[in-house]
Amino acid sequence: MTNLITRHTFLMATLGFLLLSAFSKAQTGQVTGLLTDKDNQAVPFANVVLYSLPDSSMITGSVSSADGNFMVKAPFDKAFFLKISAVGYQTFQSAKYTLSASNPILQLDKIEMTDDLAVLGEVEVTALRPQVMMEADKMVVSVEGTALAAGSSVYEVIEKSPGVFVDQDGNIQLNGKEGVQIMIDGRLTYLSAEDLRSMLQGMSAENLKNIEIITNPSAKYDAQGNSGIINITLKKNTIRGVNGSVNAGARYNGLLGYETGVRINHKKGNWNSFVNADLSQRTRLRDAHLYRVVRDTEGNPSIFDQDGHQENIRLAPTIRLGTDYDFNDRQSLGVMFNIYAQDAVDQFDFNTLLTTNNIDTTLITNNNIKNRFMHSRANIHYTYKLDTNGTKISTDFNFIRLANQGNSTFANEYYVAGAPNNPVKSDLLKTDNPNSYDIYSGQIDFETKLFKKYKVETGVKASSVTSNNNLKFYEIVDNQSQFDENRSNHFIYSEQILAAYTSISGRINPKLSYQLGLRAEQTYSEGESITKNQVTPRDYFNWFPSVFVQQTISDNYQVNYNYSKRIDRPDYDNLNPFIFYLDPKTTAQGNPYLRPQISHSFGVTQTFYKQFNLVLNASKTSDVITEIPFQNAEDGTTVFMQENMSQSYNYSGTAVIPFQPFKWWGINNNVTVFHQDFEFTIDSIKRENKQTTYMLRTSNTFSLPGKYRIELNADYRSGLVWGVYEIDAQWGIDLGFKKSFFDGKLDASLNFSDVLRTRQWHGNSNFAGNINDINQYFGQQSVGFSLRYKFSKGEEFKARQRNTNLDELNRAGG
Repeated sequence: MTNLITRHTFLMATLGFLLLSAFSKAQTGQVTGLLTDKDNQAVPFANVVLYSLPDSSMITGSVSSADGNFMVKAPFDKAFFLKISAVGYQTFQSAKYTLSASNPILQLDKIEMTDDLAVLGEVEVTALRPQVMMEADKMVVSVEGTALAAGSSVYEVIEKSPGVFVDQDGNIQLNGKEGVQIMIDGRLTYLSAEDLRSMLQGMSAENLKNIEIITNPSAKYDAQGNSGIINITLKKNTIRGVNGSVNAGARYNGLLGYETGVRINHKKGNWNSFVNADLSQRTRLRDAHLYRVVRDTEGNPSIFDQDGHQENIRLAPTIRLGTDYDFNDRQSLGVMFNIYAQDAVDQFDFNTLLTTNNIDTTLITNNNIKNRFMHSRANIHYTYKLDTNGTKISTDFNFIRLANQGNSTFANEYYVAGAPNNPVKSDLLKTDNPNSYDIYSGQIDFETKLFKKYKVETGVKASSVTSNNNLKFYEIVDNQSQFDENRSNHFIYSEQILAAYTSISGRINPKLSYQLGLRAEQTYSEGESITKNQVTPRDYFNWFPSVFVQQTISDNYQVNYNYSKRIDRPDYDNLNPFIFYLDPKTTAQGNPYLRPQISHSFGVTQTFYKQFNLVLNASKTSDVITEIPFQNAEDGTTVFMQENMSQSYNYSGTAVIPFQPFKWWGINNNVTVFHQDFEFTIDSIKRENKQTTYMLRTSNTFSLPGKYRIELNADYRSGLVWGVYEIDAQWGIDLGFKKSFFDGKLDASLNFSDVLRTRQWHGNSNFAGNINDINQYFGQQSVGFSLRYKFSKGEEFKARQRNTNLDELNRAGG
């Protein structure tokens, strides 16, 4: 009964507030309108000021929203006019108006702002966009138009972003933490780490606008991703008519790669459609040296001295198309289809010298792997704006189909000293490994303002993932394939996540604002090894709170505080309990009992003089998932397995220091320092691995006469630790040149990556004399050349470029 009374009291109080709000609104009128440019695109963040007549004194004002709408209060029975101003546009002055109690709302016709050509021309000549910008909740790395992006893949651009580090397996880490969630245009990719890497390596960076690094996301985002989110924002069409570009390029790193593509946009009436098509051949080289020592129970060593060489060639066609239809100013519906395919050939050869009991045996392994990967995605989204004050409902539905048909051969030959040409033993193994993923997701988001003071966001989401992995292993004997049941495996995994969130934001005073959020996620999963007749069900529920506080201390000093709780669920492949063959002495094994790792992160972002930023973060992660090598002393084999360590601590600081010594020379410096502390237990012995690491990056952009542009980037990362491994320092230099022709329609770029071939990867672990030492180089040194031609119909090309290069527009997220 008490709860019932409490609920009724709350409802009555809410109703009273609403009535009071409605009454107060009736004492003043409202003027609303929509600002657009000549291409019918919204003009955001314009100043809308109300002046009284006849004395032209200012009454009040407001700022237009991101979609160009504005609302400003106006007194009754008093004549007034509006002045509207925005950077890049001529000031607009309205006619005379008067409101009254009988006519309290004035809905103006759409107002078209006129370009201020003198201002735009000046910005186009002199402005250099900062490559790294800090916003309230994220770091934005500007990519569009840079010379180093030309001919590169999206993966390569992410790899060079502030605070990003790629480990020996190609997994992306942020500020020393694994578990980065990758999104494309705000939508999850739902890919495993390996498939995600393949897709990003096949995507052209020519289609990128920017990369958003969100260390502590709000409750609106999925809780997945311990170290935060990297959101890849693709270029979008913002003008009417037909426009687009064609590009072609090549890159050489010891193997020849190339890319070509076309981008076409068409905007007319209520329709906005696009088609992007790309074809690329990406290459990857790896030279590896592995040294392992495995000791038996008496301490006698078996030594593995391995040299490996890998050549990977991926042919990747991609098509992305979509259309949006605006029913009116409030409702829009859109669909998008994305098909990414890849044919990959991977040749990875090892030469191993095995020394046991002072007897040398040479093992030559030739691994040939072929994969045909298909990623298809369909998305439908709908937005309905209920009013002009920001109340809207949006929905997103996705279907994703991933299919991978892989097969491989492993040829092993054993030689002993004194008989280098006659193998004493040889075997030939083959695998056939089809696997697929079916992913469905849907979400509904609602956003409104409560009492004009509080912004409320809430939503629900449901997703379902089913994977099917059927590994078939064969041994070739006398040219006949014999099915190997002991090495074959059929694994099916399903997972459903139900989520709901709500957040409220507001302002305590003009200098202090906040956002409070809470997300709930219920996870159901089941892993079934049909081969082992083993089923592992999971059912767990988690709360994920988040807090954001923004404080303006002075005009030259602002501070943002944030806290969030995150989760990182194991990759589907890592839950497969079977053993995966690498070579006769090396295997990898899945762990169906892996638990998700949970992290608590707290951050402080300080902004000085509106351009210098210092970002401090601290986090604690429990049940850390990491790779641990288990070495069998009896047979000298090594099994790499993912395990949950007890916990880890991470402390990091990032300083963003832009500097422009001359108007033609812009410098962006960022420094990241982080401390890692891993605690774990091996062989019943508690161990610790910790180290402080710093990463330095400087990006220099030179805008020279004749529309030449030079970019010089340099980076350095000191030694770090990850799980049981210690990883050495690494550094490198990249150089890019860009020249524009034909009034900016044609861009030619030449770039050099890892100019001095210094990005070597070296890591090692040593426990009780059992050693793993890995030295690898992934063929980053390369030279690339790219051409891009931009075209448009029915519109002056130069005017379009001026709009997209406005620094104010980029600062506003445009």
